[in-house]
Amino acid sequence: MAAACTAPMPRGNWGEAPYKALCKLMKDCKKEAKGQEYNMNYAVFDYDNTTVMQDVELAVMSWQLENLQLKFNSDEIWDIFASQIPDLDTVLTDAGAEGITARMLIKDIHSDYQAITGAAAVSCGAEISAEQLAEARKTPEYEDFRAKMVSLYESTCETFDYKEGLMIIVGLFHGMTMDEMTATVRQAVNDQISKGCLREMVWESPEMGAAGKVAMNVSDGLALNDDMRNLYKALQANGIDVYIFSASLEAVVEAMACDPEYLGLDTTQVFAIRLKRNKENLVKQEYQPFFIRPYKEGKTAAIKAYVSPLYGWRDPVLVAGDSEGDYSMLTEFPDMRVGLIIDRPQHGPIEELKQLAKDAENGGEASRYVLQRRGDPEPEFIR
Repeated sequence: MAAACTAPMPRGNWGEAPYKALCKLMKDCKKEAKGQEYNMNYAVFDYDNTTVMQDVELAVMSWQLENLQLKFNSDEIWDIFASQIPDLDTVLTDAGAEGITARMLIKDIHSDYQAITGAAAVSCGAEISAEQLAEARKTPEYEDFRAKMVSLYESTCETFDYKEGLMIIVGLFHGMTMDEMTATVRQAVNDQISKGCLREMVWESPEMGAAGKVAMNVSDGLALNDDMRNLYKALQANGIDVYIFSASLEAVVEAMACDPEYLGLDTTQVFAIRLKRNKENLVKQEYQPFFIRPYKEGKTAAIKAYVSPLYGWRDPVLVAGDSEGDYSMLTEFPDMRVGLIIDRPQHGPIEELKQLAKDAENGGEASRYVLQRRGDPEPEFIR
């Protein structure tokens, strides 16, 4: 009972191994920090599927498409999306159908959007009424539009590179100011969290247009569970500063992570994909030049460049991630004490780290990696 009363954070649904490791870390760091004028320890978190359950960027994208929260006109579509594709006529990978190209998809997206905003007399964005949205959803063009937009994003990432694919998502905010983008993200996040569960859906288009029928998996729902929220609070209360390093758009992550309703972090604690600012404060499909993009190995480079110098060039004491994109930062800091891995189906080298954690749990060699299991579709951790 005494140990429970002095624990740095509530037990919650944490597994035994991660809970013990995290509590020990906080107690040790707090003891070591006595007499220090400032915190000398910090923790680094991935965001999607680590801090939150699901991918916030994809949750926002599906919400935007489902609710037609878009501000561009149909005559802008080719400039917005085709300009980001290295080769419009390359046959795409993971596009939801065989033998289709970006040119085919964009052609269909363009004609679908013309039909939705023209013939259906729908004004997209905040101005769209519930009645207009209901009418739009009855049309085959609506089903075709949203499935093929997801197809364009996913296949661009898989066929070319994530940096081109991400610009497809940025394009969905075309015509918005950065403030309008933030408001849109917050509304999307609130709606997705309110669903109270995580699920996988299939968006299937009709057999129509140049690309024909496509079927795409779409994640629905979003969650920030109490256990992760309590971990952030406990770390800071015990003298360990927290930072997020994410490969999602910085504005999208900040809209949730810096909201007091969720984590209430300062923007200086969030490093993600940063867009170039302009005088008009409009969302533009341009990356911030000379800024290290925290994607895969870029996360490690960004941590070393932007945060480590603030702590006397020390390594983070805790790194938390879930996927191959986090492997570099989970392995490149020799003085890291705990590597927290959120367990979900993955491939690649992250599985090696998960196995080290499992072996230690089963009485094998001690490891600095611990594995936290999660429950789906319920947005909770499981012991």
